[in-house]
Amino acid sequence: MKVALLSFHNAVNYGAALQAYALERYLLEQSIDCEYIDYRNKHRQTAYSMSHHVLENLKKKNFKNALKYFLGFPFMGLRKARFNRFYKKNLKYTGKIYKSADEANELNRYYDKFIVGSDQVWNYKNNGGDFAFLLNFVDDDAKKISYSSSFGTLEIPLELKYQYVKYLSKINKIAVRETYGVNLVKQLTGRDAKLVLDPVFLLSKQQWESLVPQDKIKEPYVFFYTNRDNQISEFFKQTNFELKGRKLYKLTRSTSIGDLLNYNIKVKYTMSPYEFIRVIRDSELVVSASFHCISLAIILNKPFVAILTGDQGKDERISNILHLLDLDNRILTTKMGENEIYNHINFDKVNYKIQDFAMASKLYLMESINA
Repeated sequence: MKVALLSFHNAVNYGAALQAYALERYLLEQSIDCEYIDYRNKHRQTAYSMSHHVLENLKKKNFKNALKYFLGFPFMGLRKARFNRFYKKNLKYTGKIYKSADEANELNRYYDKFIVGSDQVWNYKNNGGDFAFLLNFVDDDAKKISYSSSFGTLEIPLELKYQYVKYLSKINKIAVRETYGVNLVKQLTGRDAKLVLDPVFLLSKQQWESLVPQDKIKEPYVFFYTNRDNQISEFFKQTNFELKGRKLYKLTRSTSIGDLLNYNIKVKYTMSPYEFIRVIRDSELVVSASFHCISLAIILNKPFVAILTGDQGKDERISNILHLLDLDNRILTTKMGENEIYNHINFDKVNYKIQDFAMASKLYLMESINA
């Protein structure tokens, strides 16, 4: 049995890296011979290219954004190098790079099953409108499996619905990671998709911790990983939270010169996936709008606050897992203050629920491969 995996396997993104690693590691531990298809369409190739974004913004005469991307060159370059080392050490790839569904068609000769997922692989904005991510290049529908795939949106544009209906209908075993994904598959195809956990939950707390040094970061700090300019300042304003002698570890695109010069702030934009895990593990509190950051905080049993953005399609990723684990009260609201932030989290109960859901997810995955 040889299995091909398809995901955003080389993105310079912490969540993408960790979910890709987790899925492959779990399958290898089950003695499944698997590797990632080194698939790189034009959209995915340019997603983290600073030069591409500079040129695109110059064409639109958006000089402010062009300057931001230009100034980000050295930081993204260092971050890419660290991600590439992580991928090279931890992921198995096909020996050839594929850039289109037509090129990938030759893979039908080499693999018994094809698994697409996780991450927002079915988000047309993220995959470049490429239906290779719905396995349209696989000739035998019985070989097609999705695991924890995400749409990242609540609806599909009218002009793309025909293709989504066509290719989703042909995937033999279909599982998604959010309730709205289950609803969307039902709406489009009439099929009942399985709700499963993201691959990061397939690995234990101990397995994640084994990737990083045992010695802990000594200075006390709070870790912020956000995706919008005002989220950190709004958190402090809304909750009246005080650092009280702790450092602020900050991972966000909205980094200023002041942040770099501030002794109490450590900018973490260029850190490796390894350091990402370690920083979460050793933090006193994690505050984030990132699904995978919140997920890892839960797995590592760290106190956290989840920030929702107002984009229902993207927020569903976080709110869904928190609802499954009875952690809805960890979502930042206007009523949350320091007392609510430091409310005890019963991680024994949370861990039990994770084990229960993970067992069902693993059962689906292995049954789908062996069917």
